[in-house]
Amino acid sequence: FRTCTGLTGSLTIPNSVVTIGQAAFNGCTGLTGSLTIPDSIATIESQTFFGCSNLTGSLTIPDSVTSIGSNAFSGCSGFTGSLTIPAGVTSIGGFAFNNCSGFTGSLTISDSITSIDIGAFQNCSSITSVSIQATTAPTIGSNAFTNMTAVSPAEIHVPVGATGYA
Repeated sequence: FRTCTGLTGSLTIPNSVVTIGQAAFNGCTGLTGSLTIPDSIATIESQTFFGCSNLTGSLTIPDSVTSIGSNAFSGCSGFTGSLTIPAGVTSIGGFAFNNCSGFTGSLTISDSITSIDIGAFQNCSSITSVSIQATTAPTIGSNAFTNMTAVSPAEIHVPVGATGYA
């Protein structure tokens, strides 16, 4: 469906789908509404929803997801509300949520995270707080949390007694 601008309306991905390939919905600017990833998906690959700027409302990522690829949601500026990276996700690729300026409120990253790559949440300008629940610091790439202008500089909360955070 890459660059399928004629694909309009909401997108429902059924539970029978186990994999959504790289760049599957890249540039599908006609998609609108909230996006719920089904429990059957383990990986959100690179550029899967890159540039789907008209998706609005919430984004729900299930606990079944273990990794989010680079640029997976980059440019999806219409998402609103808080964002939770659920238990099970161990890695977030580079620029995965870059320019997702519509998210408001909090960003919560579960304790299963081990790596957050370069620019992962760069330009998420309406997020007001970041909470990383891992007691051991994940590897965090450069500029992962830059240009979050709702709070400048971005304030990141970690658990009491956590180690490895600088």
